Amino acid sequence: MKRCFMNEKIIEILDGFKHFKGVYEKDLVDAAIELRDEITPHLIAVLEKLLSDPGSHIENPDLFDHTYAVMLLGHFGEVKAHQTLIDVFSLPGRMSNDLFGDIATEDLPMILLRTCNGTLEHIKAMALNKNADDYCRSSALHAMAYATVAGIAVREEVLAFYGSLFTGQEADEDSDLWGLLACLVYELYPEELMDTITRAYEDGLIHPGMISYQDFERALRREKNEHLEDLRKDFERRSLGDIHASMSWWACFHPEAENPFPMDHRSANPGEILPNKSQKQKSAKKKRRKMSKASKRKNRR
Repeated sequence: MKRCFMNEKIIEILDGFKHFKGVYEKDLVDAAIELRDEITPHLIAVLEKLLSDPGSHIENPDLFDHTYAVMLLGHFGEVKAHQTLIDVFSLPGRMSNDLFGDIATEDLPMILLRTCNGTLEHIKAMALNKNADDYCRSSALHAMAYATVAGIAVREEVLAFYGSLFTGQEADEDSDLWGLLACLVYELYPEELMDTITRAYEDGLIHPGMISYQDFERALRREKNEHLEDLRKDFERRSLGDIHASMSWWACFHPEAENPFPMDHRSANPGEILPNKSQKQKSAKKKRRKMSKASKRKNRR
């Protein structure tokens, strides 16, 4: 939509989002929420523009409107944005990770779920897309776990889908995808898939540095509902219902502090530990480099 059709307030909001200025634009976010219906098409257009030339956004890290766009559309639960969000986070290689940093792992599962209109088909397709970044694919799989809490999906059906993805053909042999998937099996209580998990460890698909076999054994010693309560609490914590709580603490908005909120957004749950590189044929140096990349703060600031 051309700018001449925008009212002045929407122009002000979009211009304010355009470039990173070192502060969280709370007033502009509030204004966008007040004008939700009017601004939504323009937020989707921001992402469509990114899709037309993602390289220019990667080369210019001060561009920031795509970040506000995905978070606001997720907060809105905007169904019309769902396919565009899928496309953005299915960009090949590490492009989505370069564009969005930790959003691709921390916030994307809930963004996908809130915009899916009760159907997981596009999310499943994203999870199966070998061209997409492994972490974005795992976020699509994570959205399916959250869907069981939201009542959109049945736990047993999601586990069955997870179980079908340990053939070794779903990604490159040194991929983290299977370890990330194993963490989700753990979160959903793994009793039905223990044979599959055991074979995956034997085949070297799951790196025990991401989640150990003993973690699964400990999970099975817990009562199922007690274990699943951890997933429900995580679902509530990451709900995006309060967008200010979801964004305002980001490290990029707090340059005065290296890690201003060291534990608020993390869990001791083994299923949420940031992963190492797959053990197969990988040197210790490469593992450390991959962990460093996976652990970077939001938007690399």
